[in-house]
Amino acid sequence: MKRGHVILAGLAISVAPSLFASGPVGIYGIVEKVVFEPNEQTPERIQIWGAFAFHDDSAQASTIAKRGYLYFAFPESATDSMKQTIRREWADLKSVAGTGQAVAFGRWGYIGALEGLQSDQRVATTGMPPYILSPDPGRPRNDVRVRPETETGNPPAVYVTDAGIVKLSPDGSNAAIVKALRDALKK
Repeated sequence: MKRGHVILAGLAISVAPSLFASGPVGIYGIVEKVVFEPNEQTPERIQIWGAFAFHDDSAQASTIAKRGYLYFAFPESATDSMKQTIRREWADLKSVAGTGQAVAFGRWGYIGALEGLQSDQRVATTGMPPYILSPDPGRPRNDVRVRPETETGNPPAVYVTDAGIVKLSPDGSNAAIVKALRDALKK
């Protein structure tokens, strides 16, 4: 049984790269403000306003930074413990709002080429890559994107935790993305 899994995994690895790239993607951003829904004491959803870009650590590449807001809710399968962890991350995002501090957070799986994943485009409905995967069963795609200020009424994306909120230095290896985020805020 184990041998069959190894063979199938090897086959998938040897075939998949020729079709498209994929991997984990996080969000780099500068948060201007945070809006909790329905309230700050027991939020179920969050709007995170600012400038954002997707970042793939393994490829050391990012999408174009866009200004707008991210809209998230808990995964359908979230336990009380998971909700507490997510609420702590949301509180951390609020603590950096308006400070100009660039941060990294979350970790979503994606299918397709990173350059085809546009941080301001609605999730693909055709089933064709690129798109971000959802952790919720029965919902294969996750609508993680930078929404324009004028957009309302669309369902939130599913929030996924990773290593918490990580502050990015404006110097060194993150200098280019921090500059791109700051430039996007000016637009």
